[in-house]
Amino acid sequence: MLTDSELLERLHHVLRTSDLDTATGATVRRRLEGELGIDLSDRKPYIRQQIDLYLQSHYTDGNPEGGDKESENVKVEESDNGESVSEEAEDQPEEEGSDSDEKKIDSKKTTANAKKRGGGFSKPCSLSPQLQKLTGETEMARTEVVKKIWAYIKEKDLQNPENKRKILCDEMLHEVFRVKSIDMFQMNKALSKHIWPIEEEEELENADTVEPSDKSKQNKRRKEDEPRQQEKRKHTKGSGFASPISISDELAQFFDTGETELSRSEAVKRMWEYFKQNDLQDPSDKRRIICDDKLKELFKVDSFVGFTVSKLLAAHFIKEKE
Repeated sequence: MLTDSELLERLHHVLRTSDLDTATGATVRRRLEGELGIDLSDRKPYIRQQIDLYLQSHYTDGNPEGGDKESENVKVEESDNGESVSEEAEDQPEEEGSDSDEKKIDSKKTTANAKKRGGGFSKPCSLSPQLQKLTGETEMARTEVVKKIWAYIKEKDLQNPENKRKILCDEMLHEVFRVKSIDMFQMNKALSKHIWPIEEEEELENADTVEPSDKSKQNKRRKEDEPRQQEKRKHTKGSGFASPISISDELAQFFDTGETELSRSEAVKRMWEYFKQNDLQDPSDKRRIICDDKLKELFKVDSFVGFTVSKLLAAHFIKEKE
């Protein structure tokens, strides 16, 4: 049976000989499986964690206490549920359906956009307001975020002198991690809550900024499909992003329509309408929203990246107990 140390040694070899701009957790694991001739599905959490540790040491002048040997002895506590969504998504087969041609076209567009932005471990992501404040950026690759945070830690001398792996959080880091101190190996996992994929928010924003001619076609198609959709809704309960959900009193007061339920997609759509009606997009960077008093009261931030509005809205959707 392959031991952790043998797997780790091979993993580091694969990472050293891979292009980190295009490599992903899934592609690295598949290459390992090909070279070793075994299925490593049950080792996904371990591989994911060791990749994070490798990247962390790769971008922070090495491991403070023992390099690769130290990471070899790290206890793995994550379950399969702790695996990153991006790797899981890459393993999923493409769905078949009547819209396959449209999906292929959309896939090509997505691929083209991904190439422009870069991919793999160096793929740009949206940052939470707290992380934006710390890094001074709205979008960064995960590896660059780690690099920037370590530069900040060293600049402020926040490593515990008695245990260099322990980071003592100052006010800025406390806003991100919500703890007084954090282990360097736990930091990557904690950062996941503050680093968000761009695509889904970007698609929502793009859907509301379609050219007029395309918009009229969409409206016409929507009107034609409405009777069929209404009939379908009678027989099937809505789910997912389009399902009406109870909203907070604050959000209900913000929209001031008397509604107590809204779908997530409708809430995002109305938000973008509000941004544009009140000219809240930053002239120097249209992706950034400058909050007026109403938005500050609702989201408790002064500004944010428009693509992340669905994340900010999440706190105002109330899930009913089953």
